[in-house]
Amino acid sequence: MSTDTFSTHLQSLSDAIARFGHFRKRWSVLNGIASAIVIGPGALLLWAVLDWAFKLPAWPLFILFVVAFLYGCVAGVTRLAPPLLRKVRLEQEAGVIEALHGQLDNQIIGSLQLGREVLASRSTDKHLGYSPAFVAALLSQAEQKITALRPETLVDLSRAKRALWGALVIGGAIAASVVFAPELLQDRAQRLAVAYATVLDALFPVDMQVTPGNVAVVRGRPVSLSVDARGARRPEILLHRMDLKTQKTSVDTLALEQRQAVMAIASATESFQYSFEYAGRRTATYQVLVDDLPEISAINYELSPPAYTGQPARTLTGRLPRIGGLAGTTALVSFAATTELHPELCYVEWADGSKQTLSISGRFAHFSFTLDKPDRATLHISGVLGKGFEMEKPLSFELAVQRDEPPSIQVQLKNRQLTMLAEEAANFALDWTAEDDFGVSEIVLEYRIDTIDALLGRPNRDGSVPRRIEPARDRVKGRFAEMFKTLNPPLLPGDRITLTLTAKDNNTETGPGVGKSLPVEIVVVRPDLSGFTEQQFSFGAQSLLGGLKKLNRATDLLVDPDKTVRTEKAQAIDKQALKVRSGQESWPTSNGDAVADYFNLLSGGNR
Repeated sequence: MSTDTFSTHLQSLSDAIARFGHFRKRWSVLNGIASAIVIGPGALLLWAVLDWAFKLPAWPLFILFVVAFLYGCVAGVTRLAPPLLRKVRLEQEAGVIEALHGQLDNQIIGSLQLGREVLASRSTDKHLGYSPAFVAALLSQAEQKITALRPETLVDLSRAKRALWGALVIGGAIAASVVFAPELLQDRAQRLAVAYATVLDALFPVDMQVTPGNVAVVRGRPVSLSVDARGARRPEILLHRMDLKTQKTSVDTLALEQRQAVMAIASATESFQYSFEYAGRRTATYQVLVDDLPEISAINYELSPPAYTGQPARTLTGRLPRIGGLAGTTALVSFAATTELHPELCYVEWADGSKQTLSISGRFAHFSFTLDKPDRATLHISGVLGKGFEMEKPLSFELAVQRDEPPSIQVQLKNRQLTMLAEEAANFALDWTAEDDFGVSEIVLEYRIDTIDALLGRPNRDGSVPRRIEPARDRVKGRFAEMFKTLNPPLLPGDRITLTLTAKDNNTETGPGVGKSLPVEIVVVRPDLSGFTEQQFSFGAQSLLGGLKKLNRATDLLVDPDKTVRTEKAQAIDKQALKVRSGQESWPTSNGDAVADYFNLLSGGNR
């Protein structure tokens, strides 16, 4: 047999064995793929069916998914990797054919090995010890047997086919789910994501920072509720709100962008409480309190004049730019606001910068003060929610204070400079009239007794005579009589009495007010010719002094004075020489002073 024929038989046998080996590898790979599909996606499909049927909790759901996924991966590697990595070896495949057939008795593998040795010996001229023709016959016989045998039919493909049918069923179920029930798979995916986040959140809790927390907002103004979820893995977070008035609750789902979520409320209308929820964990509950800015809806001013005036209280209503009253008037200002007031942030500011607190009761308040000086009051009020809820335009009003005028008192005399004898002065009566707006309560007569000449050497004497007016009256009149009748020592010529009347009103708040009359001056003289100055003696013809004419002292030195003619008889004058005894003479007696005053009064010098 030629070398080419020998090589052809050997190659044909090798190709038949190789075809068998590749056949087995293909089915091994198919079996591995089918098994991986059945185990991997099948386990996941089973996990999805279990969750759909029983709504597994987060932890079991996540753990089962991890187990199914890992088992599928391991199964895919262990079932698919060996067939793919296995190489087709002719000797091994020949042994498999002989093992599957059972009656070839190493004919296939022996022919293959002998043919390779003969072919190798020809290239080296090595003698093998057996006939090449015999080997060629074996090769031809083995080739015919393997061709007739069709070794592929000896391989048991039932297991691989079962795996393929299982893979087809699993794939068909998955395809049907994708086509006809995509929401089922989406729901499983979402639940798996939630379960994954739940597990991680349990292991690594998320820190949530809420702003603005507790806050007060003016009604109609915007407010933003935000949360910073550090470490958040979910795409959403829940906002729970409850209306404090109606107790109605609502839940909003907010998207987390860069782990932050914001709920913007364009116009806050009612108070509510809120909290955020993430992965079953909720933040603390905060409140958004909503209220209006306070305004004064009604205001009253109750003015109570001082008690001594006897006037009733009066009430003024409405916003007034100015209130006025008598000094000492008590004012009570009460008002109602549109909202409840803060007990500490409401006050009255006066012109000097001082502040006065208010008495607060809900949305009602009041304060009181006494009118004592011109002032300005500015009323600042704030809502019960505190800062940010102050009244936009504080209420201001002026205080106009009217002063109680002092009483007036008048003496019922035309001439307030009088000359009297001592007896007349002791019995002197002084009439008076006093007036006041609200009542005269006391009249006091004050006197001072001095002398017209210090040379008389008499001490000054002061005194007063009070007289209460009960009850006090607006207009009173009376008389002070015989004030000096019991005076000790009594009045003497040369004394000068100065009388002053003082009237006091019944002002017990800022007073009393005091009014004084013009002073009345009385000069006490002796009962001699000075009586002519007050016309106490007659100038009739039957009088011893009849015919005398009273002359007034000239005030103009350029006018010649009037001259009189003496009609009385001439009187003899006994002239005596006077010796100068200046070193022995004492001061003139009081009689000498009285004579000097007498001639002074005759000439009208004290008029």
